[in-house]
Amino acid sequence: MTIRRFFTACFSTGWLLPFWLSGQMLFGYLYAEISPHIHGENTVNGFPYEWYSQQSFTVGCIWLAAVVFYWALRLTKPKSEVTHVP
Repeated sequence: MTIRRFFTACFSTGWLLPFWLSGQMLFGYLYAEISPHIHGENTVNGFPYEWYSQQSFTVGCIWLAAVVFYWALRLTKPKSEVTHVP
């Protein structure tokens, strides 16, 4: 595998990491903040779960849009302009 193919693969699949982090933060928020309120307990946690989850989701969406744009441009090029990546 060449270094270029490696970076293309990382770029093409890397958007999954921010989405995963967003989901983890959302479930962390539900567990650490919402669950105690349901059981009548007070929470003293100050970590901004909601903000972090929202920012991670936004980064993932922008990254996914960039990946779709990259592959749309790459796959719609005429055959003579497409460079073969071994």
